[in-house]
Amino acid sequence: MFYGMLVPALSAIFIIIVGNKLLAGQVDRGSMAYLLTAPVRRLTVMLTQTLYFIGALVVTFGSMTVTSLLVNHYAEAGFAKKILVELNFGALAIAFAFAGIMFLALGVFNLSKLSLGTGGVLILAFILLAVIASFVNYGVSGLDDV
Repeated sequence: MFYGMLVPALSAIFIIIVGNKLLAGQVDRGSMAYLLTAPVRRLTVMLTQTLYFIGALVVTFGSMTVTSLLVNHYAEAGFAKKILVELNFGALAIAFAFAGIMFLALGVFNLSKLSLGTGGVLILAFILLAVIASFVNYGVSGLDDV
């Protein structure tokens, strides 16, 4: 349950908030115009913000991996270490996908209301579809052998 719904939902909230503050928030406040008047290329600004976004996600999921391994060891829960690492790596991959969607929306739209309206709603729609899909019964009960 934790890795199925809670981790993607919490990481999506983090990605939407941080992603909006990275680009669109600076455009709304006017600090992006001030930054671009300096002798700094736009590519440098975008790469710096991209590296911060990726680094924040890697540090977050890295600390979550270390914490889950420590709790598993000291609580003697009996989970396989390889499984815990793979679950956290899969959650990081989903977070990267959400971050890519949000960063694309931030690059296309320069206002925070437009970027939240596209990137944020797309991410929340994917999470909502995953929740709905978790309640699906894949078999047809009327066709079971009696």
